[in-house]
Amino acid sequence: MAKRIIFEEALGRARHMSERYVERGPYRFFPLADIVQGVQRGLAKNLVTHGYLYCP
Repeated sequence: MAKRIIFEEALGRARHMSERYVERGPYRFFPLADIVQGVQRGLAKNLVTHGYLYCP
């Protein structure tokens, strides 16, 4: 049986993944922090709901 993940843990994983993505590539975060946080929260929600960090 798959382990259920809580939202806070999922949000930490989404933030970590997006920060690593920006560090490793020629990318940078969108300049509005509220937008970045909204995307990270959407990734976390999809991880909890679907089990994957699907793009919101």
